[in-house]
Amino acid sequence: MTADEDIPDHDPDLVVSRTLIVTAVTAEADAVCAGLMGSWSRGRTRLPAGPGNLVSPDWDRQLLTTSTLGPYVGRRRGPVTVLAAGTGGPAAAAGTATALAVASAAGQPFDLVVTMGVAGGFRGWAEIGDIVVADRMVAADLGAESGLDEEPPSASIGRISEMDRNLGFHAAGAPTHRSPDRRAPTGGGAFLTLDDLGLGSSTVRPDPELVSRLHAVLDATGRRIVTGTVVSVSTVTGTERRASTLTERLDPVAEAMEGYAVALAARSFGIPAAEIRAISNPVSRRDRAAWNLPAALASLRTAAAALVAHPDGLAAAEALPVAGGEAASAGSGPQHGSNGTH
Repeated sequence: MTADEDIPDHDPDLVVSRTLIVTAVTAEADAVCAGLMGSWSRGRTRLPAGPGNLVSPDWDRQLLTTSTLGPYVGRRRGPVTVLAAGTGGPAAAAGTATALAVASAAGQPFDLVVTMGVAGGFRGWAEIGDIVVADRMVAADLGAESGLDEEPPSASIGRISEMDRNLGFHAAGAPTHRSPDRRAPTGGGAFLTLDDLGLGSSTVRPDPELVSRLHAVLDATGRRIVTGTVVSVSTVTGTERRASTLTERLDPVAEAMEGYAVALAARSFGIPAAEIRAISNPVSRRDRAAWNLPAALASLRTAAAALVAHPDGLAAAEALPVAGGEAASAGSGPQHGSNGTH
């Protein structure tokens, strides 16, 4: 038996999605591309696929090529294109939407969008070097603050519009924080989500089957895999107080900046989206000395290598209906896991 025969053939009927991987910065895109390139050579003896022995499939036997997507320049290998769209939600959404629109107009639409990059891990859930798969993407600071710093004035006020009441633009303060069904208060009224305000949803929930498939594929790396809520923020958490507040309100496993926005852009095209993160630092008081970007980028490279070594992770998924109003359904609370459990 030859070395090649030791490796099970990939299912010839498997349809691999045209996948757009979106990162924030070039360093993340470089790590992903390095993983896509793999380490295989036809002239070398290859070992069976497994942790540390990731093997690129036949469709991946080519060099990276440049892919122009409007004003953006991506890097492509096989059906996978990598785009560094910029830091933060606005830049990520703009880059993703542009790439999807250009590809669709060219008659080569993408079937799947995956956000990949480094992230902070919440204590007790994800540690440096761990790989996180989001089962919920939540815009953690998109909404309105609620509550009063001091007693409201005793003077009577005129009629208040419902919009002003919801947004807190009135002298008497914001209304009591209630659950989305409006039936009962939910806590101290410190924060109102888009759901509470009736302005859409702060949550995007990926297809559970896609999340499960990605978890199983990444598990082949031998690294610790955690599934749970990844929060998207506009300002990176730098205090223990904010980390504790986010934990109490959302019980997240990781914090990043782009996942929710990328998923929203993908959803507007009816395309499934997912988020994969590698942990570079704990979410707590800001301490750059505690960050380990090389370890996180190495995990990111390993995750990308796993996706091309096991292309069932990128199997074509059923398209979503194009979003008309709400961004996504909120669903129930997050489920966490590490190689299946936590």
